[in-house]
Amino acid sequence: MTWSTKRKFFYIGGFIIILLFFLLLILQPRINKDSDCFDGIQNGSETGVDCGGSCLRFCADQALDLSTRWSRVFRVIPGRYNVAALVENQNQDAAIARISYEFRLYDENNIFIARRSGATYIPPNGRFLIFEPAISTGDRIAVRSDFTFTQRPDWLQVFDTIPNISVSGIRSQDIFLKPQVTAVVTNTSTTDLYDIDVAVIVYDEQENVLTTSFTFIEELSRGLGHDVFFTWQEPFSEAPARIEVLPFVNVYTSKRF
Repeated sequence: MTWSTKRKFFYIGGFIIILLFFLLLILQPRINKDSDCFDGIQNGSETGVDCGGSCLRFCADQALDLSTRWSRVFRVIPGRYNVAALVENQNQDAAIARISYEFRLYDENNIFIARRSGATYIPPNGRFLIFEPAISTGDRIAVRSDFTFTQRPDWLQVFDTIPNISVSGIRSQDIFLKPQVTAVVTNTSTTDLYDIDVAVIVYDEQENVLTTSFTFIEELSRGLGHDVFFTWQEPFSEAPARIEVLPFVNVYTSKRF
């Protein structure tokens, strides 16, 4: 091989090395880049496309479906009803910030009477009561309700510690006159909590639901308790065998910084 030929190979080899170096500089950030959760590609720590890992979105195909345990209608006064549905979320680390739903009320002949639409959050890992008050039915008597979610759930991961709330001192009185249930809700979390929903479910001896109600606590400092009150305009049909008080918070809005 002549000296000029060797020099050509040397220049060509050097050019290729420089070209590969610049290509590496261009491609390296893309090869090793962290997930940005909105690029339509599974990368970084993601366990699906733009979900899981460090992304807020929880992968829908990895989520357990919401389960509606029951839906009931409760008379407030003639021609006006409350409705409630008990929903269970079995996902320990996934919640829903907002989802729409609908209640439909029917009479004893299964004829549609009224509907009520709304939206709610779903907390992680537990049961949650969805409650709609004072639905007017005129002179129609509602005997049952159907409950459905009207949109697909948009699951989000729960990165922070789930708020801890305890309930104590549950009492009932005047159950055959103007019933009242009282309890103490205590924030046992390490941070102050805001916008706490509190539901009550009253059961008979066969664990059938006699009635429900709902209230709200605007703010609850850590370590403190708050008295809650539930009242009804009509007497209970029988003495309660068990009363359950369930506090809930939206894990994405319950703490303010």
